[in-house]
Amino acid sequence: MRKTFITSIIMLLSFTANAQEATDSVAVAFNDSLFQTLPELLVTGNKPVVKVEGAKLVFDVNQLTKNKPVDNAFDALKHLPGVTPQGDDINLGGMSVALMINGKLTSMSREQVITLLKSMPANRVKTAEVMYAAPARYQVRGALINVTLAKEVSKDASLQGELYAKAESKHEANFNERASLAFHKGIVSIDGYYSLTHGKLFHTNDKTGIHTLDNGEKHDIDTRMVTRGDGRPEHDYRIAADLDFAKNHQLSISYSGNYKKKGQHIEMTGMQTSLMDNSIKDILHNVHLDYTLPIGLNLGADFTYYEDNVRQDMASALQGERLSFITTSQQRINRSKFFAREEHMLGKKARVNYGMVYTHIIDHSRQDYVPTEDTTTDKLPSPLYSRRTEDILNIYGGGSMNLSDKLSAEFSLAAEHSKTTLWDEWDLYPTLSATYMPSSGHMWQLSFSTEKKYPEFWAVQNVTSYFGGQYEHIVGNPALKPSKEFSLSLVHVLHNKYMFRGWFSHTKDYFTQTMFQARDQLVEIDKFDNFDFYQNAGIMISSPWKPAWWLDSRATVFGEWMRVKDSDYYDCPFDRNIAYAMLSANATIRFVRSHDLSLTINGFARTKSYQGPLDLPASGNLDLSLRYAFLSGNAILTLYCNDLFQTMMITPECHWSGQNLRCKYSCFRTVGLSFTYRFGGYKAKN
Repeated sequence: MRKTFITSIIMLLSFTANAQEATDSVAVAFNDSLFQTLPELLVTGNKPVVKVEGAKLVFDVNQLTKNKPVDNAFDALKHLPGVTPQGDDINLGGMSVALMINGKLTSMSREQVITLLKSMPANRVKTAEVMYAAPARYQVRGALINVTLAKEVSKDASLQGELYAKAESKHEANFNERASLAFHKGIVSIDGYYSLTHGKLFHTNDKTGIHTLDNGEKHDIDTRMVTRGDGRPEHDYRIAADLDFAKNHQLSISYSGNYKKKGQHIEMTGMQTSLMDNSIKDILHNVHLDYTLPIGLNLGADFTYYEDNVRQDMASALQGERLSFITTSQQRINRSKFFAREEHMLGKKARVNYGMVYTHIIDHSRQDYVPTEDTTTDKLPSPLYSRRTEDILNIYGGGSMNLSDKLSAEFSLAAEHSKTTLWDEWDLYPTLSATYMPSSGHMWQLSFSTEKKYPEFWAVQNVTSYFGGQYEHIVGNPALKPSKEFSLSLVHVLHNKYMFRGWFSHTKDYFTQTMFQARDQLVEIDKFDNFDFYQNAGIMISSPWKPAWWLDSRATVFGEWMRVKDSDYYDCPFDRNIAYAMLSANATIRFVRSHDLSLTINGFARTKSYQGPLDLPASGNLDLSLRYAFLSGNAILTLYCNDLFQTMMITPECHWSGQNLRCKYSCFRTVGLSFTYRFGGYKAKN
């Protein structure tokens, strides 16, 4: 009788553990005298890593990054299935991806959002919402990762903070110190951070090749450029406040800023010789206001001021011709954004949303050249004085509905008018996502999206700058047009763990920067150009593997085909296609159960690819990180080595239609040590 009863209890517990996939791994030790004759009983279960909400794949970031060396919110995103780190950036499924925080619109650039995420503690991230075709209500076209932060719900006063310090060596020493603080009491939440980055810069560029002119002359290209940067600090800071002054009423306000002032010394030897000293100062201010009402209405405004100041002193000699001058340039951008969004339910199975966003941008740019020594003004480019405005009006509507218990869909349509001195256009942007869930943990999602990308302000200015010396000219292109992309994607999630994705995209007027050896003079032209189109199609497979408590790993494989064509690229049109593969893998090894000591290995490899007429050779890297957490996980010490074999940097080459150029960039192993200390804690609603 006793054996039968115990057997029944064990079967019941086993069934319960298997049924509750959403629970954490739990170890249960029974101390009742009835079970004294049994050994310790271990009941385990697994949380689902991903769940589906309409067009969104919602990932539990804490589950994905548990016991992994993650120091900030941006590093946490690198562990999402399908996300591949690319230096200081990331992509999703082999394509670029927009980043957003708490679904709030902002006029900050992508680099500024990444800086903000790097300054946030990783434990503040609650979920990451991944969309391969973002609906129009997010005001982002194409792929999107929306980072949602944990929110304090306790009425009592609470304080959470984090102190972070990092020292690393990448040929030169670099340091980062950061402090963040979050306070909550009742209806008020305030958080802020300050980050200080300082250290020296060193890198080289060896350029070789043969420059052939129309008259048959051949010139050997053999230069070495060495760049050194000083150790002036860069300051990043932010303060934000949320006020929940009534039920479902929330007012949010935030200010973010950046200030950096740095110097660079560039020395060029070989075919040309030059000395260049650059002094750079950047300033950024951003203010964001956001007000949400219980009726689903969201109103807001966003203001950004950015200023970039550069002074360049250059003395260069090429084939006996000397050029010496001072360049002063400044760019000031004022960007204002106003928006109104509404979202509400229609019955129990449908939801509609609509809104309007207006953006006004003013770009002031100037560049002056002052000759020195024996250089005359006629040898220098013309000065630039420009004031350009851009007005963008976006009106959208969309909705989502549950067609059945297994099938749902979300769609949107945005009409956008963009007006500048270069273009005045109306465009329509439809998006559609259909999700089918045949059973729990299994999902199919078909997405269609359209996107339009605008070039950076400086890329369309009629201006010429020098990079290192007289040979390399960075040339603006006032005729540069925006690109239009159409993309189709199919995603399959199996057992809430395994991800498969297939896609096809076509981009008209695709633009990128290329290097071209001029036919009529000994000059290399670095310029953004429009191509006829760019196409790519591919598949992605992402799979976790956790055979034991001490090993947690994931591998992601990409196979892609791409084609790029330009029928009027200088005097050498091209139509090129290639198939290539990428592999991204990581594994975390825990050494003991009783202590949080782990080793993480990250690896990436890619076969040969193209960038227009450029050949991009195979590349890869291997990163190691040893992490030890103590003081109940509040203190974390991380020792890391990135790019262990110094293979991450590629060496682009061009051998198309008489072009002969090869650029070898320096690549250094990075060794560093970081320390994180956290105090306080959120009492977030689960």
